[in-house]
Amino acid sequence: MSLLQKLFVLVLFLAAASGGGYYYYTSVYLPAQATPEPVLQTTRVRTGDLVISVAGAGNLAPAEQVSIGFRSGGVLAEVNTAVGDVVEAGQHLARLDDTALRLQLAQDQLNLQALISPEAVIEAEVAALNAESTLEKAVEDLQYLISPAVWRWEEALKHAQAELDTLKSTAGTSAEAITSAENAVATAQANLNRAQVQYQTDYVPVTFNYTYTDIETEEELEGLFPPTATDISLARAKAGSAELALQSAQTYVEQLKLGQPCNEEGVVTAAEGTLLFKLEQACLDIEQTNLALANTRLVAPISGTITSLNATVGQAVSTAPIVTIATLDQLNLRIYIEETDMALVKVGQRVQAVFDAYPDQPVSGELTSIEPALQTVDGTPVIVAWASLENATGTNLLSGMAAEVELIAGEALGALLVPVQALRELTPTSYAAFVLQPDGQLKLTPVTIGLKDFANAEILSGLKAGDLVSTGTVETK
Repeated sequence: MSLLQKLFVLVLFLAAASGGGYYYYTSVYLPAQATPEPVLQTTRVRTGDLVISVAGAGNLAPAEQVSIGFRSGGVLAEVNTAVGDVVEAGQHLARLDDTALRLQLAQDQLNLQALISPEAVIEAEVAALNAESTLEKAVEDLQYLISPAVWRWEEALKHAQAELDTLKSTAGTSAEAITSAENAVATAQANLNRAQVQYQTDYVPVTFNYTYTDIETEEELEGLFPPTATDISLARAKAGSAELALQSAQTYVEQLKLGQPCNEEGVVTAAEGTLLFKLEQACLDIEQTNLALANTRLVAPISGTITSLNATVGQAVSTAPIVTIATLDQLNLRIYIEETDMALVKVGQRVQAVFDAYPDQPVSGELTSIEPALQTVDGTPVIVAWASLENATGTNLLSGMAAEVELIAGEALGALLVPVQALRELTPTSYAAFVLQPDGQLKLTPVTIGLKDFANAEILSGLKAGDLVSTGTVETK
């Protein structure tokens, strides 16, 4: 090849290389350096279902369950039930040996009969007469010390004041009646004041003026020796005690004559040592023994099924529970829920439970209550809620069965739905969405939302099914 030909080939090669470089620069390198336009992402408003639920774990428990035992210890003499028996409230379940208590009751009744015998009635009437005589003597002694007039008006004032207090405490008492009672109190008080003045000016000088002989001079002298405050207080106390003793004696006689020696309250109210005190103490002894006898019988407090029984005839028992009764025909679902879901849990919500024993047969129910305090389960604080269940055909639900539970916090069926990415928050309570217009422009449209979860939101107003809404843009890498 000549030199000229070689030069021609070299020129052609350089031209081709230059053209290829220009093509790569304009077609590959420059486009790679340019900033890509963002791609607009859209979605259509669709119709669907949105369910907000809370998951929990639960187990079945009886609506009522009690564990009972005797009120006192003893030896079991009788057991009238077994595990699985259905019992009614008030049914007799077991009995302790009550031999010693029956003997005690017989003795208590003999003691009472001794107090209400015909001889005892005569003794009571004599005691009442003696008490009346003692009271009369005590009142005479008091009247002598303070004067009959002072005593009379003190009694009048006491009764007038009691009458006024009764009228004031009685609903519907007329103003005229109260005024009349107040006037009676004022009159009695005025008369008492006059009697007390006369006591000092007239009664004391006449009644307590004594003549005595001086030991040294043997001279007869006169002196005034009125009663001291202590003398009067002692006399008042004796009169009050004598009045209470008379009331006690009269009440005792009345009870014996009426044939009702034991009062309904069964509480000792008489002074110790009186016949009435002894009578009421005898009645109290009988009541206490009867109560002890009643405590030897174990009675079902509720209707239900015996679920546990730890009792055998001849066994010595304490007051610890030996029988458990549960209402197995009415089981409730105890549900444990995470504390973070508290805001979503409300009474009345629909509940769906899937039991381990029946994984393909969900059971519906309703949340009935939420316990007011958290509980700790496996070291984690949880909310405890209770639900009633509907009758589930084809299942045999037993107390203690475990279940996975779903609480329906909210649901929207056949609702308009959009992804949460399509929402633009204007304020904490208002939202909008960018709707794609036919000309390709985006229009910010206010919307009202209902339920919302982490993925979708229910649209109540502002959009219609089929609308294209923007969910944002995605940059091209």
